[in-house]
Amino acid sequence: MDIAVVGGGIAGCSAALHAAEAGARVALVEGQSIGWGASGRNAGHLPAATKHEPEEVVRLYGETFGPRIVEASENGPRTVAAIAERYGIECELAFPGIITAAHTPRALEGLKHRVEYWQKRERPLELLDRATLTAMLGSGFYLGGSIDRRGGSINPLAYVRGLARAAIERGARIHENSPARALHRDGTKWLVETGAGAIRADNVLLCTNAYTDELWPGLRRTVIPVRTVQFTTKPLSDNLLKTILPGRQPMIDTRRVLISVRIHQDGRLHFGCGPSMRAGSAPTWQVARARLLEVFPQLGDVEFDDWWPGWMAFNKADSWQMHTLAPGLFAALGCNGRGVALATIYGRDLARHATGTPASDLTLPMTPLDPVGLHALSGVGAAAIAQWWRIRDAVEMRGLKAQN
Repeated sequence: MDIAVVGGGIAGCSAALHAAEAGARVALVEGQSIGWGASGRNAGHLPAATKHEPEEVVRLYGETFGPRIVEASENGPRTVAAIAERYGIECELAFPGIITAAHTPRALEGLKHRVEYWQKRERPLELLDRATLTAMLGSGFYLGGSIDRRGGSINPLAYVRGLARAAIERGARIHENSPARALHRDGTKWLVETGAGAIRADNVLLCTNAYTDELWPGLRRTVIPVRTVQFTTKPLSDNLLKTILPGRQPMIDTRRVLISVRIHQDGRLHFGCGPSMRAGSAPTWQVARARLLEVFPQLGDVEFDDWWPGWMAFNKADSWQMHTLAPGLFAALGCNGRGVALATIYGRDLARHATGTPASDLTLPMTPLDPVGLHALSGVGAAAIAQWWRIRDAVEMRGLKAQN
């Protein structure tokens, strides 16, 4: 093989697809099924942004890579849409925009700065006063907000499986239920060993993200798995669907332990409640429902339909990282809550690099491993951080409620 990919999430499947399309012989191994991790279990939001504001991205990554990252993230939803159209992936893509709701005056000022930055560049962002936001949300809970009309929503599991099908159609071999158990050099090749056999390849791409183990020394210690939980309700009544997110924009708020909400095409309300962190217990439906009713009291005795947990990979940079681990061995991981579009882009970049594109021409720079200190205690530490975030959110929310 020319390229072996470890990990069947969005990054891995994007890498396999783009490498196969470039003419490479590709094999992908996945320990579970395609999209089994956070790639198929996330909130399904498609923002046209990284977690950092553009000026911060340029400060962190410099004048060469910073603007590339800003441009790639801005175009991320369109990149996903173009791929879905090109390969016939039916994944419920919609682009009504994304709403961000502010829970404090300071957060609202931050949104104002973001909107002003992009409006100067003639992008379709708008600041929403409280009355306008109330009409768009069906809730007067927040102080105001913004809408970025470049963003949208997606069925992430359908998307990642569509990437895998497209890769197979172009000659890639995909092996599910085949966890990589060992990785080492075998002469001039890399050998990826699984329980069912081994793959010899010139290049190996590690796309395991929050599910990274000890396959390569030190890589696991660069990320902290963070658990989030998603809930869906039974389909809402017609009356509720007319009042809650009537424009069908997905919404997130500005709390540290934020909530995310969107309406599925079948009328179910999808609610993200987290993170709960590695050492924390998962939120129950009762806890999630209480938070949901804070924002949308008209839901009343809303009926629970389903829930699922998933793991995201956080790191010290609070951003994606790409690494050259050894000659012919590369990794991309650290979604930090920005997975669908950026995983697509960075998986594509890994494929390009493995098929000859210089690292200097990629979107994201190759950086050395940056392990988390006292990683063995990171679960406890992350849980403590999450609890501190909740306390700070609670203090701020008391101020918000006093104004309602």
